[in-house]
Amino acid sequence: MIVGGRKPDAPLWNGRALRTSVNDFRSNNGGRRRPLAVIGVVMVLAIAGGVAVWTTAGRSVGQGGHSSGGDVAVEDPPIDNGKLALSDSEAKYLQDAEHLGGFVLGDLTLPQMGAAISDGDDERLASFLSTDFVGEVFPSESGTAALLEVADVRTWRTPRDKTREVDSREFVTQVMAWRSEFTRLDSASMKVMLMRPESHGKFDGPWVGTLKLRLTGAHSDGQIVEREVRFRCRLKFLTEDQPDRSGWLAGCVAYEARLSQAREHLLEEMQAETGIDVSSLHDNWKRTDKTNLPFLTGGTYLVDYDRDGRVDILVTDLKGLTLYNGRDGGRFVNVTLAAGLPPLSPPGEPPPLGAVFADFDNDGFPDLVLGSRLYHNVAGTRFDLLAFGRDTSLKLPRDASQFSVADYDRDGNIDLYVVGLSEGSPEGQPWIGQARGSYHQLWKNKGGWQFDEVAEASGTRGRGGPTFAATWLDANGDGWPDLMTSCETGKNDYLINQKDGTFREGQLPDIYGGFSMGITAGDIDNDGRSDVYVANMYSKAGERIVDNLRQGVYPEDVDAQMRDFVSGNELYRSLGEGKFERIGQSTGVADVGWAYGPGFVDLDNDGWLDLYAPVGFQSVTPERPDG
Repeated sequence: MIVGGRKPDAPLWNGRALRTSVNDFRSNNGGRRRPLAVIGVVMVLAIAGGVAVWTTAGRSVGQGGHSSGGDVAVEDPPIDNGKLALSDSEAKYLQDAEHLGGFVLGDLTLPQMGAAISDGDDERLASFLSTDFVGEVFPSESGTAALLEVADVRTWRTPRDKTREVDSREFVTQVMAWRSEFTRLDSASMKVMLMRPESHGKFDGPWVGTLKLRLTGAHSDGQIVEREVRFRCRLKFLTEDQPDRSGWLAGCVAYEARLSQAREHLLEEMQAETGIDVSSLHDNWKRTDKTNLPFLTGGTYLVDYDRDGRVDILVTDLKGLTLYNGRDGGRFVNVTLAAGLPPLSPPGEPPPLGAVFADFDNDGFPDLVLGSRLYHNVAGTRFDLLAFGRDTSLKLPRDASQFSVADYDRDGNIDLYVVGLSEGSPEGQPWIGQARGSYHQLWKNKGGWQFDEVAEASGTRGRGGPTFAATWLDANGDGWPDLMTSCETGKNDYLINQKDGTFREGQLPDIYGGFSMGITAGDIDNDGRSDVYVANMYSKAGERIVDNLRQGVYPEDVDAQMRDFVSGNELYRSLGEGKFERIGQSTGVADVGWAYGPGFVDLDNDGWLDLYAPVGFQSVTPERPDG
């Protein structure tokens, strides 16, 4: 069985039959390559201890199950955790493979190659190559060009673009030619992506994997330039003393490349010119005590709350919140107190980090849900807190922080969806198997600030896994809002509106379909249909670890899910009628790190949606901004 694009023990390198080995990296799905990714060392420990944290049995909808208008809840099959734990020898194998591939090669050896390229040292670069080295590179005049408003981009990809074979001398010459394009070189790096023994278990033999060369800087004409080339590679050996050895790189075959050139950066810092004060925000970099640093510190929400045609900004933070009123010339003024919002939380209450603006009373001015509180926008002049019982029937849990709004029943009132609420979650959650401990609420807006909670009746209460975000979209083109969620563990929700107040489960082209922390929808190809980007957790270290996992260690269905849930971020292109295809790999948005809070926006005003996807885990220092 081929899972995740190739057999784990299939040869990644076949002497000079290079184009044959190239195909081993492609999946059966239209030739789409699907690299594997997860959380590095955490992944080793999790696999060693078993994929599921606990075993589950079926549960009713009332306990966080997933139904569709009274149908029987859809449950993921039970997982026998005891059978999933790796043996000590299998776990040690993964640890040793990652030590050699990730640490010895990635952290100690490849930086020497990057330094040789940066210094323009042909002889030093050539010393890493074996005497029988064989490689392939893309001819510079080939590829596909895209002339954009903000940049000129040329891409190469096999098998669309042909490569030419080179020996060691020609390979060094080509790399140094790429280096010489830069009058100012800001960085030159060679990074390891995949790396495993060519024959499983034989550490003392050849190794195969993938490398990424990246050069950034500027041309003599001042243009900003970035060149990236990805290679399939073969190492003659990989040992503890690799940094001190030479002649170990036996081959590099380019399979994908990109050259980007621009006159200026698309985005630049400008907060100093706007009046927005960032100095008062929580900043992990400024803390001397680096223990117990927070992962989530706040959010930014854009709205024109006073309908003057200028964007206003609400900033939530662990140290408090600020509402900025937009003025002419891109300036902002702090109006938090004047607008009736509390800069600080009451004593004993955590600061609200989640918010959503929506016109719940149909007066034309967007109201505000801030944490568990509801505020009425009084004609754009101030926000009045509405009290439960006296003013409204909306009573949100104290931990409410992830919201999404839509008029799901098309009665003219904006409804509120709240995801990721806790109901006594156990200490751990299974990556594969039935998750539990979280639920969602759907508040039907009846008008006059009166709401009914209808998640269970509508089939939108969720599968039980921790959920970071939700988005509404018309997935099947029938004019009714459908729903998708992003779940950290367990399967993401995809719910089709039945036009009667209930939802049924839709199907996405996933094997796993989770490991997600953000989601957004937009029409990326201007075909009139909503496409979806799901921000997942990606790690090159985890990619290597799963790639080293021996075929047959897990049952086929579990193995398939593992290789799918580490495939990185995903972009779903709508095919119409509620169907989607996965294009994250082919569009280059998959391996971009741990992504949160993505958004589609036309950044360059060319009429096509661009994608902004913040990534990172826990920012600790400026030198290690991704933690």
